[in-house]
Amino acid sequence: MQITDLPHWQRQKRVVIERIRNDLARYTDPIFHIVLFAAVIYLPCFALVMVGGAVPVGALAALLGVSTIALVIMSPALALAAGIEAYFQRQIAKLPRPSLQGSK
Repeated sequence: MQITDLPHWQRQKRVVIERIRNDLARYTDPIFHIVLFAAVIYLPCFALVMVGGAVPVGALAALLGVSTIALVIMSPALALAAGIEAYFQRQIAKLPRPSLQGSK
């Protein structure tokens, strides 16, 4: 039996991976929130500009432009943050769940 097969080793590995993921979440979560905020502004403004709503098109066009620029600038960071998050999700899913039977 190798040391890496022991349940204690697997629990420690899981804890380390979850801790790294939580530490990196301080950097990836703001990226997700910024992109979400820009998308929430972009989609209604785009729909209203296309439909030609009662709101002046100048103000909508300005909001649409700012949110478009934010989405374009943040798209590489979003791809990197999503890749990092997916990687850690796969690593955590590979590890066995810790059992509570031995912790009495």
